[in-house]
Amino acid sequence: ALTAEFKKYCYAYVQKLNGSILAFYEPDIDLGYAHAHVKINREELYIFHNNMYDDIAFTSNCEIGGLKFIDHELLGALFENHYTVLTASQLAEPLVYQTKGSGIVLMNENELNDVELRFMKHFRSQTVGDLVFNYWD
Repeated sequence: ALTAEFKKYCYAYVQKLNGSILAFYEPDIDLGYAHAHVKINREELYIFHNNMYDDIAFTSNCEIGGLKFIDHELLGALFENHYTVLTASQLAEPLVYQTKGSGIVLMNENELNDVELRFMKHFRSQTVGDLVFNYWD
């Protein structure tokens, strides 16, 4: 249901900007995030949706583990009506954390939970983007 809603907004907002949706990807084993490959004014980009946090991010590529986050002001403004749109600078922010006992305390301002923090240590995520849009082997 979450994916259907995301899909609906993708179509509506991309159309509003006279763009087109080239492909739509449901979350799968490799990539747990719904994402759309879109073209607006001859620019191709991807819209990613993290349904655990209801976050949206824009990327210029689709390489897992090497996403290049970008900002798209017009699309961002539309998606902000329903989602938290993460900016490229937020996503590029280095993760700042301290180990506290057996847990990890994240110093960045965000709402990540302990489960993800354990993963973070395990996968050595470097940035907020790595953590929010990652994939586990």
